[in-house]
Amino acid sequence: MRFNVVLLNDIDDSLQNLTLYFDGIHNIDFKLLRSRGDFEEYARETKIHLILANDKCVKLDVFSICEDLRAAPSTRFTPFLFLSKQDNFPTVKKAYEIGVSECVISPFKLEELLIRVNSHIAIYQTLQKCLVQNERLATIVATDSLTKVSNRTHIQTILLQSIKEFARYDRIFSIVYFQISEMQKINMIFGFAKGDQILKKVAQFVSKNIRESDIVARWSGSDFIIFAPSSALNNTDLLVKKLSAKLFQDEDLKQFHLRIHYGLTQVKQDDTIYSIVERANKALHHSIDNQLVCSSFA
Repeated sequence: MRFNVVLLNDIDDSLQNLTLYFDGIHNIDFKLLRSRGDFEEYARETKIHLILANDKCVKLDVFSICEDLRAAPSTRFTPFLFLSKQDNFPTVKKAYEIGVSECVISPFKLEELLIRVNSHIAIYQTLQKCLVQNERLATIVATDSLTKVSNRTHIQTILLQSIKEFARYDRIFSIVYFQISEMQKINMIFGFAKGDQILKKVAQFVSKNIRESDIVARWSGSDFIIFAPSSALNNTDLLVKKLSAKLFQDEDLKQFHLRIHYGLTQVKQDDTIYSIVERANKALHHSIDNQLVCSSFA
């Protein structure tokens, strides 16, 4: 595998030996960049595995580049090595404070610098693999194993955070509690395997027919919750009506004569996870008792 290493340096006669040395390393594509514009253009097109920066740069602000890298999730761990003069302690101190990976103090041997570069790249690769694995684990933990939508734990976490944001910033949201009725009867007639298929089909259908910002989660059994951020009750009611109409047009579901009821509510002051879900659940049962498609409780 070849690695992309960048040298930030706008001094013409500086670090020429370093440039020549790294140009000859077989597994490294070495790129000398002299301006922020050149760096940003290169970074858009190429994954950078490590950055070397010359502290003697005049117009090129390597500190601001490092700060921007550390602020962006995709580049926060990119190795950044700062090449500094031996007597420049204030600059070295500042470099570490903004998040450089290591300061290499001159004079240094090029062979030693290569060892450090390879070491930082190896650590970076290991870290990237760990981050990918952590993301996969987080997805598994947050996903219902049957329906592949969010699970109860995940939606509870989202609701808790959203309730806090509503209390602090007045960011409204609504939730829809919906239930596939008579699943027990369906399981008895068609079998549990078919019942599981129906649950999965409905969950995936809802997931594909709501806004990208909305989240559908399996709450329990045949009960689901749709979290609709920045959505008032009347907008959510419109969403449910459209969703319900589409569901009953699906050819795979028509044969089972499903009945799906909905309960809607909007967040209000002093809400907890329990209170808002309970209010939506009561609206759901109101719609069931009164043979309505959906009901809403403010």
